[in-house]
Order: sequence, then structure tokens, then C-alpha cells
Amino acid sequence: AAGSVLTFPGFLSLYQEARDEDAAATDEDRQPLPPLEKGEALDLISLTPEQHFTQPPPRFTEASLVKALEERGVGRPSTYAPTISTLKTRNYVDVESRRLQPTPLGSLVTDLLIEHFPTVVDVDFTAGMEEQLDDIAEGRSERVPVLREFYGPFSKALTAAETQMERVKPAAEATDEVCEKCGRPMVIKFGRFGRFLACTGFPECKNARPIVIKVGALCPKCEAPILQRRTKTKRTFYGCSRYPECDWTSWSRPLEQPCPSCGGLLVESGRERAKCTQCGKIIPISELEPVPEAAAR
Repeated sequence: AAGSVLTFPGFLSLYQEARDEDAAATDEDRQPLPPLEKGEALDLISLTPEQHFTQPPPRFTEASLVKALEERGVGRPSTYAPTISTLKTRNYVDVESRRLQPTPLGSLVTDLLIEHFPTVVDVDFTAGMEEQLDDIAEGRSERVPVLREFYGPFSKALTAAETQMERVKPAAEATDEVCEKCGRPMVIKFGRFGRFLACTGFPECKNARPIVIKVGALCPKCEAPILQRRTKTKRTFYGCSRYPECDWTSWSRPLEQPCPSCGGLLVESGRERAKCTQCGKIIPISELEPVPEAAAR
């Protein structure tokens, strides 16, 4: 009722009909509870036992990252979008299934910053600086003393890092690919526009090509291999390798295992479930049989 106050959350602490992007990504197929009356007798339709194992917290989505920044007092609404855009543009993160996954380059840069600038990259420092800037804007503090207090220790740390921080690059990742020009192995390297395949014979052989990632499943429209691709905004999606002749795409990662009910294509639906694109059946991923390497599609 209007004007009512919630005194105890009860089941609302676990269940809400209004879900944010993060919850929808993991629970998009679950139906809301029907209208219920106090004392109503309910019939048990089915009982499905499931075994759950302790898992690490899920990676941030853009929405859940913004929510975490707001809770910690880091940034302002006008800075959230540029912050996430910078992480993508500089290849510090990849977007997979709507979640921000750190790249090897992002992990390397983070480790170096924590080692040489531990106070600056600390979340509490950033939140505290936001408060100091607000005090300056509202006339409660003077700009010069605040800057002097920050820049004195920072200048010393910067000078030390210039002499002590080693210049490193992300290690090249070995692959099973072979250079079609010289026959040497190909490795994955980082460039201005992200990861790419390069010949280990460089500089004698300068052969390079973009990375093509096959997910092991076949297109449900034409049975060509499905590839992992990225949009211009670096968001991951999956599409048929025969594009533009075949326009099949999906935001959800396809699985190698076929649907046990109809043989259709399964795609991830949350962290622990799969959904058939043909019959719509929801199946726990733990119940799917592993695909032997020799029989992988």
C-alpha cells in the first residue's frame, strides 16, 4: 500500500521480481512466483535434487561494476561510462557473456601498479580523493594544500618507479597453429588493436593474422563451424563462419554437446544451465555428457 514501510525483508532478501542486468544474465528463464494467499495449500508438482559446489563470485557486468563503484564512493555518474570504455579500448578487459574478463595485459598492468603505487590504486584512496575534491568545490578546503599533500608522496613513488619498474610485455601464448608461409609455430601476441597470431620466425617471417576462435559447435542453420567474434565495442558474440551468406548469431556461448531431447544446439543460460535453441528445454550443464576430443564437432 502507498506509504507503507517494509519492517522485515523476509523472502525479499533472496527473491525480487525486479532484477538488474546481472541477475537477469544468470536467471533469465526462471518465472516469477504466482499470486499466493495466506494459508493456501500447495501441491508438490516435482522435486529436482541438485548438487552445488562453492564457486568464486561472478565477474562484474557493466551494471554490477557501476553499482559497486557507487557503493564504495568511487567516481561519479559522468565518469562511469568513460572508465569502462577505457578498460575496453586499452584491452585491459574482454566482454564475455556480458561479464568483464581481465586480459593478460590487464592483469599485468594491475600487478605492476599494485607493486609500485599501492596507495594510489587503493579503492579507499580513490573514494577519499573524491571527497576532498568535493570539499574544494564547495569551499571547505583549499586546492593547493590538498594537491601538495597528494603530489609529494606520489612524486617520490613515480621517480622510484621510473628507475625500478621493469619494462615487460605480456608473454606470448603458444598455439597449435602453424605459419602457412614458413611452417614455424604461431603464437598469440598483443598489439594496438588487441590479440593476434604472429609467426615465431619474426623478423625473418612477418606473417600475422587475426585470431579465429572456434567454439566446437555447428551452426543450426547451415552446420558450418560457429566462431567467437567481437563487436566494435569489444563485446563478445557468436556467429556462423559463413557470414554473410549465413546470418546466425547469438550472445550466449554455444556448447559442444547437443540437446539430449531433440539434438538441437545448446547455449549457456546462466552459470549452471543450458538452453536448447530448437526446443527451448532448460538443462543443468552438470548433467551433460562430456564430449570426447575425438568426437568433438
